Amino acid sequence: MLSGLLRKLGFIMASLVVVSVLIFVLVELMPGDVARLVLGQHATPEALAALRQKLGLTRPAHVRYLAWMSGALQGDFGESLYLTGVQIGPLVQRRALNSLLLCGLGLAGFVPLSLGLGLLAGLKERTWIDSVITVFGLFALSVPEFVSGIFLIVVFSLTLRWFPSASHIPSGTSALGSLQYLVLPVASISLVMFGYVARMARSSMVSVMESNYIRTALLKVLPRHYVILRHAVRNALLPAITVIGMNIGWLFGGLIVVETLFGYPGLGSLLITAIRSRDVPLIEAATLLITFSYLVANFATDLLYTLLNPRIRYH
Repeated sequence: MLSGLLRKLGFIMASLVVVSVLIFVLVELMPGDVARLVLGQHATPEALAALRQKLGLTRPAHVRYLAWMSGALQGDFGESLYLTGVQIGPLVQRRALNSLLLCGLGLAGFVPLSLGLGLLAGLKERTWIDSVITVFGLFALSVPEFVSGIFLIVVFSLTLRWFPSASHIPSGTSALGSLQYLVLPVASISLVMFGYVARMARSSMVSVMESNYIRTALLKVLPRHYVILRHAVRNALLPAITVIGMNIGWLFGGLIVVETLFGYPGLGSLLITAIRSRDVPLIEAATLLITFSYLVANFATDLLYTLLNPRIRYH
């Protein structure tokens, strides 16, 4: 088990290096002149040359990459070009914590609900309960985040006026202290993930309940609830956990749409702002952090799957 975890950690580090190179190369290939974009079209050649020198654009690409990665490993991503005088490290840290809060609330909401209803649908196969849960899961799965977000805004903000339509956190207030601003974006990101996880949990439960060892346990006149809780649920959860882990990684990328739609001050909306303003250091930092979050989420999923599956744990 330990050797497997070490291999996975090594894979994460190697993947992070490869992705960092790809991010740097793609940003380098972006059209236009960064110095002219910052200073404007009427900047003098002397001013452009001075800014290129300050940004290190005159150095070879591999030297700039090594300098960037060296700073990134220390949490120093330099200074934003768009937000003059703002250090990128503390900025992306604050935004990442906001996104992490949104992601955590989404997981806390959809994971128990989707697993519970999915397993219930599998136990009640071919009943009206199964039909209702399955249809709702298919509906949630087929609706993109921006469509569900607009629907939630129209119904619960503009019509019922229960929640604010925008998630602009008031100045001087933390995101955790403004939970009313997070209800709609959390609901928006939870709907799609509910559809994936609930369908997988249902399919797993149906398959487990039809397996020979469950039938044997039931034939031994063991209580049905004991067989389900002791044997069926644990094995049915394994495929669903994999889907949850994949969705956690997707979540940090999917948050871009939700955060932009609701104006939430997270890492995804910061990345969109950086792309629009062609803030190269900020684009690199935000993209690298989102990628790192995806890799860590996958590693955590593998670890949890290993702990729950004895055949892997003792292999």
